[in-house]
Amino acid sequence: MKVRAFFEGLAVPATIDTANLAKDTLVSMTADRAVDAAGADDRIIGRLVKPSKVAGGSGTIETRFKELIEIKSDGAVAAGDVVKMSSDSPAGTQRMKKWVSQTDLVAGDPPDTALGICWKGGTNATIEVLLF
Repeated sequence: MKVRAFFEGLAVPATIDTANLAKDTLVSMTADRAVDAAGADDRIIGRLVKPSKVAGGSGTIETRFKELIEIKSDGAVAAGDVVKMSSDSPAGTQRMKKWVSQTDLVAGDPPDTALGICWKGGTNATIEVLLF
């Protein structure tokens, strides 16, 4: 891949699953705060800007997202899940829950309700979300 022009996005630290991936490799999520080289049909989360010299080491990816936030989850939300806003909890705390995609046969959530991708998941806990 050759980068010809880019809009500088949000850079986030990540665990890089494979050692010595080339800089500018497109990556997808593999677990909480972890990425690896993207393959066919993967959801691209960003590109590698600071590779790791060891498998499972720290690196940095540049994403297309605008913000990384912490927010409570409503139910189970896993890393890589698309999320949407949920109802407020009894204490008035905003929460997010998993967004359900639509198909021709199954009704789901409207596309405009998708707000981001879960970066670190949890169940009824504080999660990290990359906002579009």
